[in-house]
Amino acid sequence: MDLKPLVFAALIGFPITPVLADTPPLDGHYYLTGAMEMGAELLLRKDGTFDAGVAYGSADGFAKGTWKVENQTVVLESTAKPASNSDLGGLFQDLQLAIEPNCLAVDFGNGKACFRRQ
Repeated sequence: MDLKPLVFAALIGFPITPVLADTPPLDGHYYLTGAMEMGAELLLRKDGTFDAGVAYGSADGFAKGTWKVENQTVVLESTAKPASNSDLGGLFQDLQLAIEPNCLAVDFGNGKACFRRQ
């Protein structure tokens, strides 16, 4: 019996298994932390869609669309267009969130903040 195909198959699958086991699923409900005077929520669904809301002072906004992972980054693509210039939902258009331990990191221009899963 030739064991080469079996050994080869085992070696190919071995490096992939630990990587998949260490990467938790990203779907879930996240809340923004570390952004002064700004509150935001993000819901990533298993089917690749998202809903998001943000409030900053008297302005707010909502967005929905799709999300995907590219190069250790969650990329949001909003399908909703902002209703007005004061609609903050546009913040989620093409937003990129760096995947860090216990954090989806974002920089809204005034320093890094984190979306943390609850």
